[in-house]
Amino acid sequence: MEELYFSEQSREHILDLLSRCTDILTLPPIVHRILDAASGRNSSASDLTTLIESDPAMTARILSVANSSYLGFTKKVSTISHAVVVLGFQEIQNLALSMSVVQLFDRRGSEFTEKLWRHSFSVGVGSRMLASYLNLRMDGKYFVSGLLHDMGKVFLSQYFPEKFNEMLTMLERQDIRTTYHAVEEKFFGMTHAEVGGKLLEAWMFPREIVDAVAWHHEPHRSGSNQALAACVHLADLLCTIKGISPLKDRYFLPMDKKIVPVLYELRENFSTEGLIALMGQLDLEIDRHSALLSAFRW
Repeated sequence: MEELYFSEQSREHILDLLSRCTDILTLPPIVHRILDAASGRNSSASDLTTLIESDPAMTARILSVANSSYLGFTKKVSTISHAVVVLGFQEIQNLALSMSVVQLFDRRGSEFTEKLWRHSFSVGVGSRMLASYLNLRMDGKYFVSGLLHDMGKVFLSQYFPEKFNEMLTMLERQDIRTTYHAVEEKFFGMTHAEVGGKLLEAWMFPREIVDAVAWHHEPHRSGSNQALAACVHLADLLCTIKGISPLKDRYFLPMDKKIVPVLYELRENFSTEGLIALMGQLDLEIDRHSALLSAFRW
């Protein structure tokens, strides 16, 4: 238990690693070129198409997503130029970034890791489902934010495996009346949400996705897009209640009640009963989007 009180040293160590994460966890050159093209005023769809087509693996994954039920296109998308037109620069950028980030981490190994990746995928699907329920304009940021919301846990578990496993063991061994997040902060001096936000910021993700990850347990604190953060928050909650989680639900934070006014603005008849009804739909949505798994090489 004494290790719990060394969090300040842990925090400094983690922040040091995060400051060097773009060197330690290097994204493929193709991603940087896509980012440059997507942000350049003089870039065209043709430029982006040429970039993606230069990477066969990225081409295959983006076409896989474009033709999945995730997007719901009725006609087959057979070329990258068509994908760029129907998806748009921002969607291509988000997909390329998230696919590449997922590849940086080992998704095999412990039961916890496997459950964490299943949970992350399910929260991505659930976030998109919540966006539809709340009458938001649909695009890829909901799935991407949900998919990457627990990236901080992935980072901590792989770069501090002994300390992370010690924390999990302590949670299982003792009947403590506290949340996972409180114990995590004692062990590491920061939460996985803060770690995930800093990681995505370093990789130049759009600010609204960075904030959605950083504040997915406190969406009312998101400075850029509270609705996006709320979708991830609610999807995370629904998945945990359904048992799609690497942790027991007793360690989970409750719903952020301060976000409720935002939810009522989006959907006048919003209610907790409506959320409960969505839990049954979530299973169907996860099954319907299962083809997305191959695009991320799960």
